[in-house]
Amino acid sequence: MSHRRHTQPTDEEVLAIVIPAGSEDEQEDDGDDTLVIDLNPPLEVKKTGTFEELRLHEPNVYHVLCAAQAMGRQITPESVYNSQIGLVARISGVPERAIIELATTILDRAVVFVTGFEENARRKPDEEPDTSPSFSLTFPDPIEATGRTFSDMTLREPTVRERRIMKAAESRGTPEAFLQAEIALVEAVSGWPRAAVLKMPISKFARAADYLTGFFLSGPATGNG
Repeated sequence: MSHRRHTQPTDEEVLAIVIPAGSEDEQEDDGDDTLVIDLNPPLEVKKTGTFEELRLHEPNVYHVLCAAQAMGRQITPESVYNSQIGLVARISGVPERAIIELATTILDRAVVFVTGFEENARRKPDEEPDTSPSFSLTFPDPIEATGRTFSDMTLREPTVRERRIMKAAESRGTPEAFLQAEIALVEAVSGWPRAAVLKMPISKFARAADYLTGFFLSGPATGNG
């Protein structure tokens, strides 16, 4: 089965996830950061189609937020697995009704690949946070949003006001809420519009969020995170 080349989601699509609503999106392939799994024999799903490959690339923040929403209010083995199935489906463009017919080892391989970008970029528990005065990220593939092009992001220590924005967003205590809180913090400090932040590759976003929250971890103990 042929697939369209991935294109970045529109502003309306990525913003719909926080309004909320739900719409599919695609983004540009990232060269070496693409995994193609041949399905041999092809996967034939009644009333859905025939699929010869699973083509995967790095998720953006929008993809991961959709997955967090699918997880619901409580993290259970079932909710996590359903979230992973949805993430692979959204990135590959293969419907969930076809994804659930895959051999389990193929799905596991796909999940490890798409979730690895964020896991590998996040600060390790025993790693000292970066509290340098500024932190910069460059985007070789610029992000298009709100009629503008974003190719670099400069961050600095958050203010109390900006930290309060994050605290308000994470107050519901769900996986989605914690990610929404990081999105709100990156948006506030960077000055980027929400649509552009949602289109960031998840590895870049993870580094940005970890830098900003690193100031909270390095401060004096107060009994609160």
